[in-house]
Amino acid sequence: MNALAAGAPPAGGFEGRLLALLADLSQALAVSIDIEETLVQAVNRIADCMQAEAASVFLVDAQAQQLVCRACAGPVDVTGLRLPLGAGIVGRTLAANAPQMVRDAQRDPDFAGKVDAKTGFRTHSLLCAPLSTARGTIGVIEVLNKRDGGLFDESDRDMLRVLAAPTALAISNAALVAEMVDQTRIRRELQLARQMQRSLLPKRRRDGYPVLGVNRPAREISGDFYDYFDLPDGRIAFAVGDVSGKGLDASLLMVRTASLLRWAGKDELAPGQWLERINAELCETVSGGMFVCAVVGYYDPANRQVVWANAGFPPALLRDPAGAWREYAAEGPPLAIVPGMHYPEQAAELGEGSLYFFSDGVTDVRDAERQTIGLDGVRALFDRHAAAGPEARLRAIVSELRRLRLADDTTLLVIEDRRR
Repeated sequence: MNALAAGAPPAGGFEGRLLALLADLSQALAVSIDIEETLVQAVNRIADCMQAEAASVFLVDAQAQQLVCRACAGPVDVTGLRLPLGAGIVGRTLAANAPQMVRDAQRDPDFAGKVDAKTGFRTHSLLCAPLSTARGTIGVIEVLNKRDGGLFDESDRDMLRVLAAPTALAISNAALVAEMVDQTRIRRELQLARQMQRSLLPKRRRDGYPVLGVNRPAREISGDFYDYFDLPDGRIAFAVGDVSGKGLDASLLMVRTASLLRWAGKDELAPGQWLERINAELCETVSGGMFVCAVVGYYDPANRQVVWANAGFPPALLRDPAGAWREYAAEGPPLAIVPGMHYPEQAAELGEGSLYFFSDGVTDVRDAERQTIGLDGVRALFDRHAAAGPEARLRAIVSELRRLRLADDTTLLVIEDRRR
């Protein structure tokens, strides 16, 4: 058994002893990538190195503006103890970013005697050293009372300062590993969320199916959605929507809303009633100021008529074969804001024209001058690709939007019947 493992300092002069302790501590911490394990190893080994009765590691909680004891060694467990950043000798060490040696703790005005009074441990002398990294000071290492009853001296202070360096590095590395693990987990969860979202999108139909949609998320996951499905009477039900906000919360609400819309649409409710039912459901469950802009409706191939209701979505645009445009603005507020809302219905004769529904990710795209293109820009964009068939047209539109500055999720749905 070596001298350090036995709890006694190695033989030799101060420099030789310090180098041996430093090498042993660095080797022990180098193999640990778990931050909790690293903290426990560090505090126990430093207590032995310093021949101290107790030791503790305090790390900065920047959000709470506190120092938190994350690990300790000795007769009393103070793990979880929280101190304001400037409180006590530990706080003084952090503020000064320099070691502090107190040979008579009871006389130091910054000594936190309440901890001794609560635990029954009697602090006589102590040493503190900052845990400094390239990213700043992350905490403080503290040792209390020499085991032989003596007092800490300058050589002990220098030793703790040197031992704090590999400790800070090991803690920083372990924290970085934990962040990488979290990032990998988050990426995996985002991938799963994206796969779930994509599974909710309808399968593209061939042979000139009159409803076609496309969705391009601004990030890994989208708050936009679209859907369409056949009804027994030959009509095609469709829905398109945009959830407020971004990220996982918007994604989860998007999944819930898309599922609710398909569920209610199967009942073949009139478009206004369809939205009213979804609004009632969302008003009961959605909180935090989130809302959903959506359009639902039906296309009847028998008479080429489209009927829909719009809850806060951008205006629908109908382009006739001659290139003339007609705009249909929303006549109802977004979903999940006000219960009991009524959503008026709108209708259009499609004929040989094209009816477009699109999220505000299209109107908010930025041109070379960093200005949003707005509805005028959208109409011009659609005009430039009007000669192409619906599928090729949507691909060309999305390609051009990508060359601009997409700032939000982008969803388009076009109804155009070329089967006759």
